[in-house]
Amino acid sequence: MARLNVPVTKSSALAIERSLEFATEGFELLEQKRQILMMELMRWLARARTVEQEVNERLARAYEALRQAALAAGAARLAREAVAIRPSHQVKVEERRVMGLHLAQLSAELAPGGPEFGFVDSSARSDVVKEAFEASLEAVTRLAETENAVFQLAQELRKTQRRVNALGKIFIPTYQATLKYVRDSLEGHEREDLVVMKMAKAKLARARKRRRA
Repeated sequence: MARLNVPVTKSSALAIERSLEFATEGFELLEQKRQILMMELMRWLARARTVEQEVNERLARAYEALRQAALAAGAARLAREAVAIRPSHQVKVEERRVMGLHLAQLSAELAPGGPEFGFVDSSARSDVVKEAFEASLEAVTRLAETENAVFQLAQELRKTQRRVNALGKIFIPTYQATLKYVRDSLEGHEREDLVVMKMAKAKLARARKRRRA
């Protein structure tokens, strides 16, 4: 196991111990964040699948309505009617915070409803087409919000996972090995000092004994 090149002193041991405690606490917090991000990502992925299916269904209905209208009134006539439309739809953007992330919260603000085409010189199917695509717009907006959240959460999860791995597999083991080495070395030095002291005492006792003799 790799270890740091530090002096074998009690102050070094204390400094390493403090760093190790801080790293362990940070590791636990990051692991909690990783788990929360994972659960949140799974929730948004499930939502993305549901919303994507809804978008596909709504767009399929809208294009089918467009096809039926083109068959009934003619593509040229629909094109002329479409040019006359001036939609004022908007997408409202807000934010929500999830684990420090700023996730965009989107909502489609559609213009007030009602027939856009005249009853005399246009087909009633044109309004059906318009309503079908407006319904699709609302679902597409929710899909965009969902996919953006999935992208941001996945990116943050990868960053958090890298930090967890760096602490758990590199930083903490390295500091643990270094702390063990320093402590073992200090204990070895203390044992050596104790042996030297015992030898010195024994030598001193023999010298006193010889003087008394």
